[in-house]
Amino acid sequence: MVRFLRVNIEKLAIWAFVMNTVVILQGAFVRATGSGAGCGSHWPTCHGEIVPLSFNQQMLIEYSHRTLSGIVLLLAVWLLIRAWQLRAERPGFWWFSGAAFVLVIIEALLGAATVLFELTGDNVSTARGIMVAAHLVNSMLLMGALSGVLVFSRKRTPGWPLQLGQQPLLTTVFSLGLVLMLVMMFTGGIAAMGNTMFPAETLAEGVAMDFDPDSHPLVRLRILHPIIAVGTGIFLLLALGFARMIKPVEDSRPLAQLLFGLYLGQLAVGFINFILMAPVVLQIIHLALAVAIFAVFTAAALSTLGYRLPQKAVALRPSMTKLENV
Repeated sequence: MVRFLRVNIEKLAIWAFVMNTVVILQGAFVRATGSGAGCGSHWPTCHGEIVPLSFNQQMLIEYSHRTLSGIVLLLAVWLLIRAWQLRAERPGFWWFSGAAFVLVIIEALLGAATVLFELTGDNVSTARGIMVAAHLVNSMLLMGALSGVLVFSRKRTPGWPLQLGQQPLLTTVFSLGLVLMLVMMFTGGIAAMGNTMFPAETLAEGVAMDFDPDSHPLVRLRILHPIIAVGTGIFLLLALGFARMIKPVEDSRPLAQLLFGLYLGQLAVGFINFILMAPVVLQIIHLALAVAIFAVFTAAALSTLGYRLPQKAVALRPSMTKLENV
């Protein structure tokens, strides 16, 4: 049993990242298909049963989501055990594994509250939209933590601690990028709930609803998401370019290139999603790309902030070094 628990941490980190991504996407599928009330207002049981003997479609979708959520909770515990075993030699891995464990617990509690307070099914309250948006923000924080787990599970890792106080300019730029993405995800949750609860028959009708003062607040607020998303994407690309200029870390370069490709893909998917009035498949792809962008930006931030530049490289950039020490 002890040998089993001592599995390679990089493989364990990959599994935890992949499985949590699947759970998040599965949660979006539950919401988009209206299956959140598939198990009634019971949690953690399904209609009062631990294992229901018969299923309808909504029950199956909701119950499978809960089952997979239970599996990722066990993975989080496993990850925490391995991190505890290696806490002295891999403090960064320990810190992010601990953060991921806490966020998985919060994720489960938010899911439970959604069911127990009946913020599912035919509920069209603003509270439901806010709960879904908050749940999505926590999901992104979780994926950010798991991105950190991945970064610090590798054989060659950034330094720890990150010494953020010694590079305030970079720290501010990356922190602002992460905050903007969380705001973007919150508005994305609001937009998703507006689409789910108040679907339009045509694109023209949907646009008219956005600007109708009598529309539900969740509908009128969804216009904010594409505006914030475009602005945030531009900022992320500028932030990575600025970071490259101040502190050129080779490990961050492929991440920046990947982020650029993901952002272009996200713009295309977002536009098609809007034109086709958010079909379920495109909603899932849109969210998957958002998860990837958040994870890649987090990894790039950790790589840039954590690695120490060779003295020769620092000497070649005296003006940028002065900027960083302002």
